[in-house]
Formats: sequence, C-alpha cells, structure tokens
Amino acid sequence: MWNQAKWEPMRKAKNRERILTASIELFNQSGVVAITTNHIAEHLQISPGNLYFHFRNKEEIIQELFDQMCRAVYDVWMVQRKLHTFASPREMMEATFTVFFDYRFFHREMYHLRRKDPVLARKWKTHINKSARLLQAYYAYWVKMGVMAKVDDPAEKRMISDVVLITSSSFLQFFESPQKPATKRAIHQGVDHILRLLMPYYAESHKKVALASLRGG
Repeated sequence: MWNQAKWEPMRKAKNRERILTASIELFNQSGVVAITTNHIAEHLQISPGNLYFHFRNKEEIIQELFDQMCRAVYDVWMVQRKLHTFASPREMMEATFTVFFDYRFFHREMYHLRRKDPVLARKWKTHINKSARLLQAYYAYWVKMGVMAKVDDPAEKRMISDVVLITSSSFLQFFESPQKPATKRAIHQGVDHILRLLMPYYAESHKKVALASLRGG
C-alpha cells in the first residue's frame, strides 16, 4: 500500500539534490553572477517557490555546494588513509583535480564570492588549513615510503603545501575564458605542472619514476 508520509521526505530530498546539481551545471557554464535562482528554477521547470522551500537564496546554495565540494576533496584524501593504501603523488593530484574540475566555478570566482559572503570566507579559510594539514600528512607518508625527500624546516613544509594548493586551485581558470571553457585536458596539464614543481623534493631514487610518469615527459 502506498505510504505518502514515507514518500514525501524522499521527494523533498530528490528535489534538493536536483537544485544543487543544476546549480553546479549553470554556475560552471555561465558563472555565479549571471545565474539567479529564477534561472535555476526555470532550468529545472519548477516554481521559484519550490526552490525557496529548500534554499532561501543563492548564497545558501553556494554554501551548500562548497560544503559538498569539501567533502568530496576530503573523501579523496581520507579514504586512502583509512585503507592504509596511500596513493602516489600523481594519483592523489589527479583525483583532487577531478573534484576541482567538477566545481570549477569556485576556483574561478572564489575571491569575489568570499568578499560577498563572510560565511563562505570562513568556510574557505577552514578548508585551506585542513587541506594543508592533509597534504603535509601525505608528504610525511611519501617520505616514509622513500618517494619524497625529508624536509625539516617547518616554513619550507608550509611553502610546499601552499604552492601545491595555490597551483591546483587556480590552474583551471588559467586555461578558461568565456569563449573557451576549460576541458579535462587541463587536469593532466595541471598535474604535470605540480609534479614538475615537486621534482626537487623527490628522493633521488624515485626521480626517474616521477619523470617517467609525466604525460608530457
């Protein structure tokens, strides 16, 4: 027998996910500024009131998408730690770049979005600090496995993580313009760039392996 009370929360959850998915598509395609909640509702063929039932405004959608992106990044980094099968630098960078590509509007427009929304600015700062800690934890593991050279200077360790984070989070927009959207080919180029930046920090015994892994090498 059909149970409407049981089905209703499922329907609401599905509508919420549809709004988030459509927002990612439209923001990636046209930019956050150009897209309004009315555009999102029209794209989904739902009423603005239906959208506002789930999100009071566009800022709430953006904040939810940012949390969603962060979870995806942490999943990439944490699942390997839980399984005790840490990925190589290339595997980790490719997985991270793939997430960034899916949410590329953030890395294209984050400076503007942070200035406009203090809540998002705080979330971003927390995310960057956590990402730096995770990256440093991975680096320590790569040192243990003989892949990377040990770095004792805390400032140099932070510099390495900062350079990797800055490059990976801004790389896609470097190739993108209103006339020419970024493609997944940029993912491979970005990973190669970061691995080349890290080359001086590879252990001598692993440098040939690292060079051979470069798609452009």
